[in-house]
Amino acid sequence: MKIGILDADHLSDSVIRKYGCYADAFIRLLSPLQNEQVQTLFFHRYPVFNMEFPHSIDECDMYIITGSQYSTYENIAWIKELEIFIRQLHIHNKKLLGICFGHQIIAQSLGGKVEKNKKGWEIGITTTHLTEVREWMKPVRDFFFIIVSHQDHVTKLPDKAVNFCETNLCPHSGFYIGKHILTFQGHPEFTKDYVKLIIKLQSGNLSKEQRQIAKMSLRQSDDHQLIAQWIVNFNK
Repeated sequence: MKIGILDADHLSDSVIRKYGCYADAFIRLLSPLQNEQVQTLFFHRYPVFNMEFPHSIDECDMYIITGSQYSTYENIAWIKELEIFIRQLHIHNKKLLGICFGHQIIAQSLGGKVEKNKKGWEIGITTTHLTEVREWMKPVRDFFFIIVSHQDHVTKLPDKAVNFCETNLCPHSGFYIGKHILTFQGHPEFTKDYVKLIIKLQSGNLSKEQRQIAKMSLRQSDDHQLIAQWIVNFNK
């Protein structure tokens, strides 16, 4: 299976040297599951923030849209182009995974709405409760722990989208459409060290209490391996 990673953010050279780009994070997340796949996984990165898109939706079997420092509702050319590409993928039932910004831009592109969360930032490791259990959610859980880092959220789902999880601050924390689109507001690909960096970089936008709660939350384990397995199950 060839997976196209639509990288929606440019990171500084110093961050890339230490943590890699966002595409690298997804390769680290999904590569360990290759032994359970019928097909070997191949990855190709498309830095869409530089207007570098696949020439055809059929270049890859599946696409992943990463997180981003940008908001989906900003009037930026590559974001508009990404929306067009998402609609093409949806029309042709191409496999698509959206994470954080990816979750939001898929919703927005297909008729949903994204807004800044009036409750403020959601950052750290949070408990996400399942509102619906599907056959691809194996092993089955009532809730999971996932890293989050966002202040925008989906306030209206697209038509035919089914919300399957929620947090205290974000009622639409993940949805699926048919058997081809899956999204998570959280970041299964992030590491705790990277979130610590984000907390530091965003210190001016976070209250002292928010920073303390976020740092304390990182003491618990997250379920990135579980989420990776669900992603694989969904896309079999």
